[in-house]
Amino acid sequence: MADTTEGDTDIQYLGLLVPALIALIAGLVIHSFIIGVNVTDWWKGRPVTPVDHIVTSIGISKMCAQCLNILLVFIDALHLRSLYSPVTLHIMTLFYDCFTYANFWLTSLLSIVLCLKISNFHSRLFLYLRGMIVHRTVYFIGATVLFSALTCLMSIVTVFTDVIKGGTFNTTMSNQSMDCVLNNYVYSYTIGSFFPLPLYCVSSIFLFTSLYHHTTKMKMSILHSSYQIYRTVKLRSQISKVLQNVTDFLFQRKDPETRENRE
Repeated sequence: MADTTEGDTDIQYLGLLVPALIALIAGLVIHSFIIGVNVTDWWKGRPVTPVDHIVTSIGISKMCAQCLNILLVFIDALHLRSLYSPVTLHIMTLFYDCFTYANFWLTSLLSIVLCLKISNFHSRLFLYLRGMIVHRTVYFIGATVLFSALTCLMSIVTVFTDVIKGGTFNTTMSNQSMDCVLNNYVYSYTIGSFFPLPLYCVSSIFLFTSLYHHTTKMKMSILHSSYQIYRTVKLRSQISKVLQNVTDFLFQRKDPETRENRE
């Protein structure tokens, strides 16, 4: 019975490898293209916008996270955990979490920058935030990466401390050590994933609201321009008709006079 369960688990893992590889290849191709274009523009001295900086950083973090994720999936699917020490596997997982948290923060930063660039609010606070964040995007990117690394630092320190004590990876691990590890995971996921979520949601709401107002204004301007063109064309046609009628009337009036003069 146990062998059957293990066989089903192996089949499930092997079934996950194919979509994981497809997602990895597609992600690497797309992100490599984006990064290559932005790096080429920067290398040639072309202006690179803050959005390009953030998109490039998101591409790098996603590529690293995808590579670590597929590596962990291969290790589980091919039963290679015995070849790696538990510390190595835990550190690989923490690096994957670090890149994932950086992706969360960078996505929130991208949403905030787009909101500040597109929105048309004129309050002092909004203008101050626009000037501060948009012109210091590189520093905010570095801060988000550093904050993501510090978020995972507590878990790394805890792992090495437990390894030194010899209590984390023993088969008879104490409940206190397990609770400490779980608390560290809850802390890291809360700081790394939960805090960027409100920033992303609020900035996305403002962003989509501003986009809706922009599209509405564009539609109204297009309708107004079309109406003006229609009025102009109609006015020209009416003027041409009036001129045609006047010329026809004058020529019709001139013809009888010429006939009378001839007679």
